[in-house]
Amino acid sequence: MPYRRISNDLKECALRLWNSGWELEDVCAALGVLPRSCYHWQSIMERDGAVERPPSPLRGRARTTTRAVLNAMEDLLMEDSDLFLDELSTWLAVGHDITISISALGRT
Repeated sequence: MPYRRISNDLKECALRLWNSGWELEDVCAALGVLPRSCYHWQSIMERDGAVERPPSPLRGRARTTTRAVLNAMEDLLMEDSDLFLDELSTWLAVGHDITISISALGRT
């Protein structure tokens, strides 16, 4: 069976039918889903309380510089606008224990 997105309503319906006493084979035949999908949805429902997994909190890479450090860099550049990126990189390494490349600092 090719991959297709199955709506949460259909997943919940399948689990309700299965839990109300329908045979798993009958539920799968009526809704056109696989038995292993029902088992998978049931385990997600037991673990998370919904048929859809919550989104992962891990998205992308962690930022090297925090908002506080960016504000400190902005204040520093307001005082001395002639700083080079290598000087700013050294200031971050010494004052804030942040190692960042000059190219990444330029993008930031």
